[in-house]
Amino acid sequence: VFQRALRTELDIARGRHGRFGHGVVYGPIGTAVGHDLDAVFVLGAAEGILPVPRRDDAILPEAVRKASLNQLELKVERIHHQHRAFLAVLAAAPAGQRIITYPRGDLRSSRHTLPSRWLLDTASHLAGEKVHATDFNDRDDGVVTHIDSFASGIRTSGPAASIEVRDLAALGDAVDASQHGAVRELSALVGKGLQAQEARASHDFTEFDGNLAARVGAEVFPLPGVGDRALSPSRLESWASCGFRYFLSYVLEVADRDDPERTDELSALDRGSLIHVTLERFVGEAVDIGPPSPDEQWSEIARARLHEIADEECVKYEQAGRTGRRVSWRVQRDDLHDLLNVFLAADNEFRRSHRATPHRVELDLGVKSGQVVPVTLLNGDSITLRGMVDRVDVTDDGRVLVNDYKSGKAEKYKKLNDDPFMAGTTLQLGMYAEGAIQETGRSDAAAHYWRVERAGDDQRVGYTWTPELRARFHDVLTAITSGIGAGVFAAQPGEWDTWRQTNENCGYCDFDSVCVRDRGDHEVAKAGAPELAVRVALEPPIPEPVESGGEG
Repeated sequence: VFQRALRTELDIARGRHGRFGHGVVYGPIGTAVGHDLDAVFVLGAAEGILPVPRRDDAILPEAVRKASLNQLELKVERIHHQHRAFLAVLAAAPAGQRIITYPRGDLRSSRHTLPSRWLLDTASHLAGEKVHATDFNDRDDGVVTHIDSFASGIRTSGPAASIEVRDLAALGDAVDASQHGAVRELSALVGKGLQAQEARASHDFTEFDGNLAARVGAEVFPLPGVGDRALSPSRLESWASCGFRYFLSYVLEVADRDDPERTDELSALDRGSLIHVTLERFVGEAVDIGPPSPDEQWSEIARARLHEIADEECVKYEQAGRTGRRVSWRVQRDDLHDLLNVFLAADNEFRRSHRATPHRVELDLGVKSGQVVPVTLLNGDSITLRGMVDRVDVTDDGRVLVNDYKSGKAEKYKKLNDDPFMAGTTLQLGMYAEGAIQETGRSDAAAHYWRVERAGDDQRVGYTWTPELRARFHDVLTAITSGIGAGVFAAQPGEWDTWRQTNENCGYCDFDSVCVRDRGDHEVAKAGAPELAVRVALEPPIPEPVESGGEG
């Protein structure tokens, strides 16, 4: 733990090294204003970066700024500031020592980019004629220098380049000429990297793609077995969603840094936790003093108590520095109180329509207590599950109703009707239903996600727990635990999301930046690997077509 903490701290940039004015200085263009430099390199002069996109402010739009009589700076002024900084940077170096670079494409999105309007102004001045974005890439007149790729730049660097660059150029020439002996000699220091690239580009599922079968049972770096401890549904869901994410989180135990001082607003995770603990305390107090009957409405005293609890919890988050800027937090806190009023009305209707009475909150299934949920899988293995059930109600006719609160949009749960376990990514309800049955001694249960920010008929989505669902639940658990036990940790990035500029399964992943760039192509290439057949059972079985009778 000490070594990990030390490495983390050493990885943070600590400012300037050496005396200012010696060596290379890098930073935003605004930091070079007023300096006397030997040479200037402006990187990434593409539209959308230089200048930055002009977007209206949701809180203080441009119309409000104009009405402030110059008390608030207009958004367009920020672009002017950036332009002045750009010109000042170019003026900081002598003529002939000012280089502006422009990437012709975005490798992640596979989209072409346009040269910055300010780059076009510079090119037009040097060329003595108007240079347009449409013909910029076709120019070859000494004003614009084209470098086809990183490899091309290495090979054409010339004798003035460093010895490392020249070695890379020689390696590339040897590969092209199929000089295997020279390749082995030159690639001694980077051989593993070349091997990884070749393996990932193949159709085989290799160790560089998450195949750790050779590590199963090894004394050095052994993989933790699934039967070694009680497992949470979210942990198993992580493997079903993306094996590589599971590997980083639960095998290597990598985690993102928690930097509350960088928080601009209350995060979605903290907001969900705040809602959960508020509802837990409120309903828990009601259960302790005598829960309301199905036809009993929450009183105004109860409503006031709910908002009092919310304020107490909000103060805790404020003191922890997790609420961000004061203006945004004030809006979020007001929204929270509005949501709680909606929840009370929804809860009144839920208890009335289902003839339900709150029975338990935060039912502990093995998290702190020893009451885990044992499951015997189809392959004969036995595992135990653990978790905390947000709320358990019982009905007048003896049924158990399990509710798991979900904040945010929670749109993905709409697909529960098509696949109750959504290829292994929604296991909580099944585990909670099993645990609630064991805890209450009842035989009939239903489990639902309660989307607290929705209203109407689609606020609660879930299912009645049946023997058929239990069998399907065991199928999915068997597939997940078999995959983990076999050391299968393949990345599952999904389709490319043009809006978020990343794969659809990676938008909110903490490890998005450490994944390989072309992971989507790798997923397609490895799809037929026999080791990945274990994931087939995660998908629901395709119903057989029904043959119609009658005369032909």
